[in-house]
Parts: sequence; C-alpha cells; structure tokens
Amino acid sequence: MRLLRAVLIAFLLFQALDARASQSAFGLIDRILPGHGREFVIGTIPAPDGLNVFEVEGLNGKIVLRGDSPLSQAVAFNWYLKHCARISVSWYADDLVKAPQKLPVPAEKVRKTTRLRQRFFLNYCTFGYTMPFWRWRDWERFIDWMALNGINMPLAQNGNEYIWQKVWREYGLNDGEIRAYFTGPAHLPWHRMVNIDKWDGPLPQSYIDGQHDLQRRILARERELGLTPVLCAFAGHVPEALKKRHPELKVERIPPGWGGFKSEYGCYFLDPLDPVFREIQVKFLKEQGKEYGTNHYYGTDPFNEIPPPSWEPSYLASVSRAIYGGMAQVDPDAVWLQMAWTFFYDQAHWDEARLSAMIHAVPAGHMELIDYVCENQEMFRSTKAFYGAPFLWSYLGNFGGNTHLVGPIRKINQRVTEAMNNVLLTNLIGVGATLEGLNNPVVYELLLDRIWQGETMDLAAWIRDNARARAGGEDANMEQAWNVLAEKVLVDNMNPIGGHGVIFQMRNPSLRGDTGWTANPSVDYQNSDLFRAWELLLMAAPARRERASYNRDLVDVTRQCLGNLGMVVREKMAVAFDKKDAPVFERAAKDFLTLGRDLDEFLATRSEFMLGKWINDARSWAASDPEKAYYEKNARMIITVWGGNGKLLDYANRQWNGLMRDYYLPRWQMLIEATLNELRHGQAVDRAVLEKKWRKHEKQFATTTSGNYASQPSGNYFAMSRELYRKYSACAADFAWHGRIGIRSSIRSAGHHSAGHSQQH
Repeated sequence: MRLLRAVLIAFLLFQALDARASQSAFGLIDRILPGHGREFVIGTIPAPDGLNVFEVEGLNGKIVLRGDSPLSQAVAFNWYLKHCARISVSWYADDLVKAPQKLPVPAEKVRKTTRLRQRFFLNYCTFGYTMPFWRWRDWERFIDWMALNGINMPLAQNGNEYIWQKVWREYGLNDGEIRAYFTGPAHLPWHRMVNIDKWDGPLPQSYIDGQHDLQRRILARERELGLTPVLCAFAGHVPEALKKRHPELKVERIPPGWGGFKSEYGCYFLDPLDPVFREIQVKFLKEQGKEYGTNHYYGTDPFNEIPPPSWEPSYLASVSRAIYGGMAQVDPDAVWLQMAWTFFYDQAHWDEARLSAMIHAVPAGHMELIDYVCENQEMFRSTKAFYGAPFLWSYLGNFGGNTHLVGPIRKINQRVTEAMNNVLLTNLIGVGATLEGLNNPVVYELLLDRIWQGETMDLAAWIRDNARARAGGEDANMEQAWNVLAEKVLVDNMNPIGGHGVIFQMRNPSLRGDTGWTANPSVDYQNSDLFRAWELLLMAAPARRERASYNRDLVDVTRQCLGNLGMVVREKMAVAFDKKDAPVFERAAKDFLTLGRDLDEFLATRSEFMLGKWINDARSWAASDPEKAYYEKNARMIITVWGGNGKLLDYANRQWNGLMRDYYLPRWQMLIEATLNELRHGQAVDRAVLEKKWRKHEKQFATTTSGNYASQPSGNYFAMSRELYRKYSACAADFAWHGRIGIRSSIRSAGHHSAGHSQQH
C-alpha cells in the first residue's frame, strides 16, 4: 500500500511538473509565434543521468517538443525554429518574427543531450553598456532569447540599490546619504564591483523604485521558463557615511584612482574579520530574499581591478570565509559565483597561494568560477583547473559594447570541443558568455548551440543551417555570404583585449599611426572578402528582405565595409599631405567626411544603432523635466567621456547614428581644418591646441541634454545599402588594405606607403 501511494504521489508530482512546463512552453510559443500554439504538443521526459535532453519530432500533423525541463523544451522549440521553420529569433524586441501561415512538421525525430548543465550569460558591465535604461518590453524578448538558447544562469543585477537602501537605513544612514553613495544609472556596475562611489549621483529615487519593480517581473519570467537567476551578495563594500556614523567599525579606504577617478570617488571596504561584516551580509540576503526570492546562486566579486587591503593568503581566505559564511547562514544551499576576470586582470599578484586560498576557504562545490575570456586565455590551464573548483568556460567577445564585426567562431568551436572532450576536466560544468555589451549575436548563439552537438560539431553545416534560418529558407547567395564571413572574416586572430572601432572613432585623429586601445580599427582579413560578403548579401532573393535577421546581417556588413574604407580614404589624405598638395588633400578630406556622414545616415535604419533611442530610453525613466536632463547626460557620458577624466574616454565607443555625425566626425573636421591651414599658410598643426579643442567638444557633447535625436528608424535599409555599394565598391576595388597594428595601405596610383606610429598629424 505504501509503495502504491508513493508511486501515485510521484505520478501526480510529475503530472504537475508537466503541466507547469507545458504552460511555460506555450507561453513562450505564443510570444514568439502568436496564434500557432495549437500546432504544438509539449511533453516532459526524464533526463539521463547528469545530462539535459530535448527531442523534436512530428506526430499526427503536430510539432512535438519534449525536454527534461521548461528550459530544455525552450531549446527544443528553438531547434525547431532554426532547422525546420527556418526562423531566427533576435534578442532585440524591435526585430519582428516572421512565420508562415502553417508551420512545417518535422520530417524526422531529433534528440540532443548535453552534460554541460550550467549556461551563464551577461556581465556586470552589460547592465551599464546596454541595459541601464531598458523597459519590460526589451527584457521580455531578451529573456525569451536566453531561454531559446538554453541559458539557465542569467546575471540578475537590476534592483540591487532598492535592497541596499533598506539595509543602510538600518545603520542610521538617511536616504540623501544613501542615494549620494550610489552612482548614476549607467555607472552602477562599477559601483557594484567596488570601483567607484558617488560618480554622477545622487541616484534618483525614480530609478531605484523603477528598477525594483522591473526586477520582480524579470525574475518571475526567468523562473517561469526554468532559468536560475544569479542575484547579488555582500563583498565588503560600504558607504563612507557608515564609517562616519559608526567609527568603531574596521572600515578601510581602498586605494583610490580606479579608471583615473579622483580620490573623492574612491570606495570603502569593511574588514571581513569585523563581526558586522557577516551581519550586513545576512541583513542584505534576507531582505533580498523577501523582495526577489532566491535560486541559491549569488554573484559577488571582491577586489575587481583593485588591490585588496592585504595580499596575505590567510587574509584572502578570511575574506572568502566571511562572504560565504553569511551566505550559508541565510541560505545553506548558497553557491557563490565568482568571475575569474579579477584573477586574469592581475595575474602577477594572483599566484597559486593567493588564489587557492580564496577558493579553498569555501566548502567544495559552493564556489563556481567563470573562466572569463577564454578566447584570449583559458585560465583553467594555468591554475590546475582552478584547483578543483567547478568552473565554466566563457567567451567575452567585446568590451564596452564596441560594435566592430568580430567573432572567432573557429577558435570557439575548437576550444570548447577540446574542453568538453578532456576527460581530466571533471570540474568543467558549463559554458558562459561575459559580453560587456550586446553585439554580434550569431557568435554567442554558436557558443550556446555547440554544447548540444556531441563530441564534435560540423562547423560548415552549422554555418549553412544558420544562414538558412537567418534568410528564412535556402538561398545560395546568403549561404555563400556566410561562408565567406565564417572562413575569411570572423577569424581566429582578432584579439578582443582592448577596444575596437572604425577609423572615424579615433580618439585623437591623425593621418597615420595606430589609434590607441579604445578604438583600434585593425582587422585580420582582406577587405575584398568583406566586400564580397556584402555583394552576396545584396544578391539574396527579395523575400529575404522581410527577415529581421537578414536585415541585421546586411547592416552589419555594410557598416563595417564603410568603416574599413575610411582607412583607405585616410591614406589618401596622408599621401596628399606628404606631397604638400592642398587641393588633393581637400578633396580626399571631403570624401572622408562624406563617407562618415553616409555611414551615420545608414545606421539610422536599425534602432539599436541609434543614439536617439538610447537617449529616449534614458529620459523615459524620469519623474520630472530636470530628471530627463539628468538621465540624458548620464546616458551620453557613459558612451563618450565615461567619467569625464579622459582615461576611459571612448572606451564604450560605438558606430551609432547621431554619435558618428555629432561626436566623432567633428574631431576629424578640426584636424582637417588645421592641416589645410598648414598646407596653405605654412602654420604647423599644433597638436596640443587640437587636443584641448577635442576635449572641450567631447565635454560639451556629453553634457548637452536637448533630447533632440530621432529614436525611430528611418530609411529603407536595403535600398540604402545597395546605393552605398554602388557608390563605394569601385573605390574599394582600387585599394587593398589588410589591416593590422602596423597598418599598410596599397594605393595603385601612389605606390606603397607604410604607416608608422607617429602622431604628428
């Protein structure tokens, strides 16, 4: 009788789970393909030991999706969309999904499994470079995209300040002191990572409350789809006002100066040996649990890009014990998720004794590390696989939300395959992506799809199927374009450490030389290959133009071609200057600026490349007209002067409509005018004077709050791209440029000219 009862209870629980999973899956289907839910059957199947599993098949005219969880069912749905329906779903809410009236039924059954059960996504910085002003509409599509791609560990950083406001009130701080401790909205990631306090504060209460409400909706939807959000925890960062109110606490000043910020914006750290340390952790986690619940994962990163008060291994171990001890007191199932960027960034100090001390101070299995930038360096190889702690292989891909078209897809496939098949890496538990801003989505989709493909993956077949999904069907030109991109352009040697940008984004414009780390225009491919991909995309069938994914591909390739061509036209200016030929220089300069303006106008065809949308989204958070100006200034600063001191200026550079025209090109205009003056009147260019003008221009742009940029796309992207191809393809054919650091341009009419690193012009 007991056995029968136990079986019945298990059956009822499974039925309840199956019902919840089906409801979640049908909700996802209705959001992506409204009106098509009745064409699907959803089922829950048991997971093989240690694996996740999904199945797709056609039965009795229905599309059957099965998985061991709501998330696996979402992955099954995505597999069906890409491989059967030929539909690619974007992470942007503005990208509409086009589907046939009647969906095709799968011809055969597909079953996929993976042992990498953890799939992490996002970066603390993404909440500053992409998401600080998102609304629910943006988040809803993005969460669906994460579920479709199997992500089950999304970083969830919205609404932290609402919780901290409650905690710091308990220690006698008033709201004025607390809000002044926080930074402006777009700079909050670096406040949360203990880099800066107070910058562009006080943080408006409208933002604190609004982010709290948004976070609750985000977490509810993520959990509904089977995701396990990674919430925040206390790492020792406290307000300066706490030290003043409670002088008995062991509060130390972290050496100021991160990012070039003045000492007044430095941070304070509570000694982990102070008993109040655990008390604060407990208060925060309890309050966070009441407001947001928990899935037992907590992200916290002490000493991100800053030195700890002591490098003694015993001290570092005490920090770990204090952080985790408070977690475990509130949540015995707590798992601390630690970003390994901290250790990658300062490898000279984080030796084996120090890093292993931090890791081993936490009970085995309760600290998981993310190997942060594996396309550059796999840290697990130099740390004895993080000394046995569970870890995730992660791809970073971009800094600051830079919009360069990059992505080493072969390297990703090769390195993930090697790690997956390494029988000694028993503590490899998943993969992740730590992108600082949303860009180049296909590369991330490849990473997340790779883990379901078994021991090896046929990369050529993946590229072909991906091209068909993005085109909405078989299209030889689209497939060939993607072959060119995969084999010739998205190559393995593009090093993401440091920023990328086209020549127009150069911080201190010059006629020759490299451009510094914030906007490096170098590429590791032949421009002729990129132009060939452009030509092939334009030759795709007219029906492809209705697909948002084709739109994105054509816009990406077009804008990168125009940006790369800027290097060629700059060389024309340099050659004319060498010959002291003012008329030729002036014509080349006019061509250069016209090219930049053409690029700016073209970028307005997609919303994610529009400064106006960024500003409009920021202003939408305001509760008053003065707040509108505040939010706009904060939004402008993070993507230009960053912190106003020049050290991080242009770190978040990007090819955006409005930004190209009004922020980047005026700097070039100043250089061109000064150079023409030298050629015509013999008055040498004074770089010091120019740099003062550039800094003044940048500050003026960053602090203007007119709100007068268009926020809705305009123009026919295909017609504009075709016209730009006609205008510039002949020019491109006359110039061969293989860009690397140490740039060399070949100009048929003028011979070869090596570009040195002189910044004279």
